[in-house]
Amino acid sequence: MKNIPIRASIEGQTSMVDTDWLAIMATLKKRGIEQEELQLIYSQLMAYLRITTRGLTLSKIPQSTSIAGITREPKVSSRDYIGMVGA
Repeated sequence: MKNIPIRASIEGQTSMVDTDWLAIMATLKKRGIEQEELQLIYSQLMAYLRITTRGLTLSKIPQSTSIAGITREPKVSSRDYIGMVGA
């Protein structure tokens, strides 16, 4: 499972937060969700479905949306790459 940007809200509240899959996965594990269920939730999120489980409503944020503080992919220039290989 790759880290993906997630929009989450607590059931019954209107406020939402932007977070990522790793943070949500840790929260869901603490709330008693097993690995198979996590895989199912992840698959549903990857299909852009909205999921409600354990008091949270989750949805995947489209790739085109920019979110402050969440890195989608590391950007490495060829110069940096050569420096890493030569070290």
